[in-house]
Amino acid sequence: MKIVVIGSRGTLGMALADFWNDPRVEARIAANLGRDPVVSNDEIFPLNLPDFDVCSRMLAIDAITELEPDVVVNASGINLVDWLEPRGNTAMNVHVHAVANLKTAVERAGALLVQFGCGEVFYRESLSDVPPDFPGFSESDEPNPASVYAKTKLESERVAREASDHLVLRLSSLFGETSEYSSGNLVASLINSLSRTTKISVLSDRVMEPLWSIDVLCALKTLLARGVRGLCHLSGGSRATPKEVAERFFWETGHRKREVVGISSKDYGEVAPRSAFTVLRSETLGSTEGVYRIPDWRTALRDYLDWRQGGSIF
Repeated sequence: MKIVVIGSRGTLGMALADFWNDPRVEARIAANLGRDPVVSNDEIFPLNLPDFDVCSRMLAIDAITELEPDVVVNASGINLVDWLEPRGNTAMNVHVHAVANLKTAVERAGALLVQFGCGEVFYRESLSDVPPDFPGFSESDEPNPASVYAKTKLESERVAREASDHLVLRLSSLFGETSEYSSGNLVASLINSLSRTTKISVLSDRVMEPLWSIDVLCALKTLLARGVRGLCHLSGGSRATPKEVAERFFWETGHRKREVVGISSKDYGEVAPRSAFTVLRSETLGSTEGVYRIPDWRTALRDYLDWRQGGSIF
């Protein structure tokens, strides 16, 4: 297959563009599913700023159509939630108009459009608004976004679902390698903190499911192989507060004397409203055979840290 990856230097895009055909990824999928690895030799076309601007309508449409892809994966976007809150036009351009450009391009090329969404579309002001035994939001639950970021991400899903062939994947929280084009993530911030401080303040009143970007790649590859379409939540059924992630991170990296202080969202001083609970559950993954099962976040975090040290993660 010919696969175009938009936003190929972001955290998710880097995993997709750089490791799509990596035999270690196929080995990880095989171990997860209990089968023999397969050889992956898809053609990957990474597209990213400054050479490619998905918001430039004719440039984007012409460039993608010329490539004649089978799949276009949109890993672009801006997740700087506070920065976007007073910049609604920018959010609409980057999240919604860009996807409209991709929809036109895939229709002309006869390709599948893969769009990523987020758990922020399910807004809950505080954890008291979530029942203690709530398993997470499913694909059939009604979204109610609050921030400009979440509202435009939900609108981007709607536009993507207008494409005749589409797959929309929502996830709660992402970690992995970053570049100058990445907005950062919690684990990357924790890694950077190792050289700066022995005490760190982290949110303790928000619950999410951290997913490693490589596991998102593994899930996507198997979803495509099984021909899954429509809306799908990526979830392994685990959850954590940012504080719990930080504590586990320092434990795994051998910095067990680091002090992790839990603070509230109010004390953190955020501008835009954020959901206190973004955990997802997947009706699609649970009912589809041969699809990669997302590991528990603790396992994924350990595997990621091993990978950074050059160890075997597969």
